[in-house]
Amino acid sequence: MVGGKKVGDLPGGLALRFPNKPITQSLMLAVALQSIAPDYDLVVIDSPPENPPLVQLCLAAARWLVVPVKSDSGSISDGLGDISTEFELVREFSNPNLAMLGVLLFASGSSATAIQREVRQEVAEVLGSDRFMFESMVRASEAVARQARKRGVLLHELEQAANDNPKFWQLRAGTASRDQVVSPTSASVSEDMAALTREIFSRIAQREQESEMA
Repeated sequence: MVGGKKVGDLPGGLALRFPNKPITQSLMLAVALQSIAPDYDLVVIDSPPENPPLVQLCLAAARWLVVPVKSDSGSISDGLGDISTEFELVREFSNPNLAMLGVLLFASGSSATAIQREVRQEVAEVLGSDRFMFESMVRASEAVARQARKRGVLLHELEQAANDNPKFWQLRAGTASRDQVVSPTSASVSEDMAALTREIFSRIAQREQESEMA
């Protein structure tokens, strides 16, 4: 379900509906998802980090947290640091079952191994350990990002389009006014996402097994 521009106003609306009841406000998404959760194996929530009340709403409904970061220090020290603060608040006051699953490096050059090592060290400094860092990463490709968003397709769909029909954009848009070839890098970025997905599923299974044995 794709959210629109009004999603950012949701925390404010809940505050008006439940004044002086912050715990009730923070659990409203969790309550809403509870009725449909049995119909799904996994529910993924993607939330922008700029709206702390919205982030808290999402964290209160979540079991696992995956944090994407870029290689710049601001993204790690500020972005990851801020979400860590929200994480601890939600765990203390509304969702003690919330757990950090991992941190993902994205939009990084595939050959930038030295920078990737630095990112791992900086993440370890913020979180106190490097065990949360995913081995998988998503490489940088502005062309693929632009094409996927502009055409409204997922990365594996863009990859399939590149394989089946380089002029897929014309067919999808219903116009032949522009001859734009799908970026061949889409296959590499799509595989990055697939590898990350496999690692996420594997880590969830591992953490759940550890929890059962504890």
